Amino acid sequence: MQKKKNQLEQIADLSTYVLYEWAGSKITSRGQTYQNQSRVSDLVATSDNALVAWVNGSEKYAVRVTMGDGGLPDSVCTCPYKFGCKHAVAVVFECKERFERNHNIPKAKQDDERLKLLEITEGLDDDDDDDPALPVTVKKDINLFLQQKTKKQLVELFIEIAGQYPQIGIEISDRRQLKAGDTSVIISKIRREIDEISSEPGWRNHWEGRGFTPDYSGIRKKMDMLLATGCADEVLALGEKLMAEGIRQVEQSDDEGETADEIRACMPVIVKALSQSSWKNMDKMTWAVDAVMKDNFCLFESLAEYLHRTHSKQDWNDLADRLLKNLQSLKHTGESNNFSATYQRDELTNWIIYALEGAGRCDEIIPLCEIEAKMTHSYVRLVKLLIEDNRLKDAEHWIHIGIRALGQSLPGISSELRGKLLEIRAHQKNWPAVAAMRTDAFIRQPAVQAYTECRLAAEKVNAWPRVRECLMTYLETGALPWDQNNWPLPMSGLKISDDSRRQKFPIIDELINIAIHEKKPEEILRWYDQRPKQSYGWSGMNEDKIAVAIKDHSPDRAVSIWKKIVENLIAQVKPRAYESAVKYLLKIHNILDEHAKNMEWERYLKNLKEKHIRKRRFVEILEGLERKPRSVT
Repeated sequence: MQKKKNQLEQIADLSTYVLYEWAGSKITSRGQTYQNQSRVSDLVATSDNALVAWVNGSEKYAVRVTMGDGGLPDSVCTCPYKFGCKHAVAVVFECKERFERNHNIPKAKQDDERLKLLEITEGLDDDDDDDPALPVTVKKDINLFLQQKTKKQLVELFIEIAGQYPQIGIEISDRRQLKAGDTSVIISKIRREIDEISSEPGWRNHWEGRGFTPDYSGIRKKMDMLLATGCADEVLALGEKLMAEGIRQVEQSDDEGETADEIRACMPVIVKALSQSSWKNMDKMTWAVDAVMKDNFCLFESLAEYLHRTHSKQDWNDLADRLLKNLQSLKHTGESNNFSATYQRDELTNWIIYALEGAGRCDEIIPLCEIEAKMTHSYVRLVKLLIEDNRLKDAEHWIHIGIRALGQSLPGISSELRGKLLEIRAHQKNWPAVAAMRTDAFIRQPAVQAYTECRLAAEKVNAWPRVRECLMTYLETGALPWDQNNWPLPMSGLKISDDSRRQKFPIIDELINIAIHEKKPEEILRWYDQRPKQSYGWSGMNEDKIAVAIKDHSPDRAVSIWKKIVENLIAQVKPRAYESAVKYLLKIHNILDEHAKNMEWERYLKNLKEKHIRKRRFVEILEGLERKPRSVT
């Protein structure tokens, strides 16, 4: 029976896809960047195997990560976002790296200050999110203290505090004006603040620990206050200004997404205002679509979520009609390289499709996509819809139209279309055609993965031995498999242009990779010895892979390759390169030790010391190896 993994092991086993599900792809990406930049420090494990760490963001934050329900992690952070943030993701990636390197995670001390900070953060109500720095115990003390004061004493106290902290006085004044029904002053203030805060791009210099992140928390509070008085339409107008300035500011910023996070944090207020506004539902939905289409930085995801809420069939119908009119008004230049216009038209079409589905007008979707496919090269979208509708012949027809139209101009889309054709052939259980298409894919982009997929498909029709011979001949000479004698598969039906086959034969790197994959050391060495003498494609890592693959068959050749890697690293004359050389020196030692060639190892070390005697740091490393060589696999 397999031993159940503890919580730390479960966290270390979390895949990137699970983290995407938990925190979203963008937050996961930022968290991984934070971990790569060594922003996670003092990682410890509590008695119940929770992870606790400091993470350096715009400030220093305490983070705790545990395993929650459904195989997803759970977290608390002292940053303004508290839960599921990039700081927590960074801690997960740090844990994964520690486990991969077999590094222990020390136990947390009972008096660790972070435990208290996290306890306070976790105790805050959702309404306190804008002020996560104020602990619950402090709030209780304030409450007890104020209850003991008379009205006159309270007024005097607040005037005194406002003198020391003018922002408090300003906020009280704003609240009084709003209560009196005077919204013009606070609206003007918010407009000025938006202009002021958005005027400087965000930036971050992690090496020097300096930077600037615009703070929109004051604007969020003021818009919330304004919304609470029933001024939803006014908040929407302010939101429109904030969104326009925010896009411009994010475009100019040079940070890790902190500026975008600040803009993004304002969106829930704007969505709430949209829901409460006096506009017609269709106008609200149109406004949200327009905003989302202007967003190239995923700032307005909250508005997309608003559109995905339940709306009436009539609202969807009205929205579809309006968006279709907008689509007709867009000028189509006919230029496939006009990416911006094509992207805009495609995005609008996607929202039209969504609206048509909501309106129950699904019969209009495919005809619309047929028209748009020729205008924007959105063939993949059309083919997907046809396959979903089980119109496989029509899908195949449009696949060939798309591939012919695209040629080599958009190879990514062509590749997707070929993948859809392969999907159709598999659905039809036409296995010879599937094997032919796998061969086609390998010819277009030779790689071990494509080779493996080709083998699996050819074995299904008992054609692999001959298919393999033809693939090897192609890699060696460039002769296409289906042009060779006794080719056992049908033609794929897809033309391969000369432009897509700008290869020099033999394709030595892939011949070696396949030989490694098939564990054929003689073939590895045959092709390795034929590689160009000055080939920039051969890095130390690639040659190490070759040495590992042949070490049991030809230990002397493996040692020779590792020695060459060591010399190349020493030639860099950098301490880090010397440290990297140690890994290969230890591999050389292990091989020589296995074959009772300790004298050769000692002579090799001696020669290295004499040759590089002036490189003091490297000589120190060699002396350490002489005292106690370590094992490396």
